[in-house]
Amino acid sequence: MGFITGFFSGFALTTSILYITIQVHKETRLEQRKAIREQVNQINYLAASAGAYDRRFEPQYTPRRLEERLARRDEQPDMKEVLKHRWNQEVEKLARKAHETRWENVTDTAAEAWKAAMKLLKKD
Repeated sequence: MGFITGFFSGFALTTSILYITIQVHKETRLEQRKAIREQVNQINYLAASAGAYDRRFEPQYTPRRLEERLARRDEQPDMKEVLKHRWNQEVEKLARKAHETRWENVTDTAAEAWKAAMKLLKKD
């Protein structure tokens, strides 16, 4: 390996490592800022006179509200809401698929596959 090749590959490696380190540090700081902001909001909510005694004023997050918050980048929902939303989407897809599936076709396909597998095993 020549001098120029070694120099540029070392330079590229060093700058890549520095860039990745800075990005990880930046993302960690942003996550910490979000966590602290959520904790401050919860403490303020509990310290408020109306919120501490009357739970009707508690903020409710519906799936539509969550989608709106995901669309706007200024206010991010917490991880629990995102995972709950993804879970609900998956359950909805599975329920829709189960409802739309013609189970007679599934049993016929399974029976044909079993017969084909038996034919292959009997030939050997």
